[in-house]
Amino acid sequence: MAALVGCAAAAGYAVKALTVPEPRPARVVDADGDADLAHLSIRADPRLVPVTGHRLVPGRPARYAFTVTNAGPEAVRHVVARSVKVAAPGTDDRLAVVSVSDPSCWGMGRVECIFQRLGPGETRTVRVVVNTPDDRPPRGRMTINTFLGRFTGPVGGTIPLEVIGEVRATTGRFP
Repeated sequence: MAALVGCAAAAGYAVKALTVPEPRPARVVDADGDADLAHLSIRADPRLVPVTGHRLVPGRPARYAFTVTNAGPEAVRHVVARSVKVAAPGTDDRLAVVSVSDPSCWGMGRVECIFQRLGPGETRTVRVVVNTPDDRPPRGRMTINTFLGRFTGPVGGTIPLEVIGEVRATTGRFP
């Protein structure tokens, strides 16, 4: 009788073990598809900070940082973050990038990051050092806009970037 009860218990455990669902891996969506990207956000430092000294000096390096967060339940692939210098008409719009901290980013005239995968709840902070213009910018201010985006279908040989969410400004004032 004890053997029968033992076999029944073992059989019940085996049935339970075979019917307990395994956790499914988190779903991954592409930012450049029709994914809901409302859970992606970006924050940027409001001010440029001199690398040395207490105030911005034309021609000297300054730093700022921005943070990208995926607060959604799904991982997202191919999220783009971009920082561009806002230029007055007739002035240079290239950002003189000295260094970028994240290996998913590069800087040549602007900072561009392509995060191959941002998991649920994941945050990435990017620290950037730029050289300020040698001459004093118009009205003594330098502005860098940082935003999220996703690539859309090619148009006339270029691949446009659709802006996602708000644009975050980082500014610096020269004395």
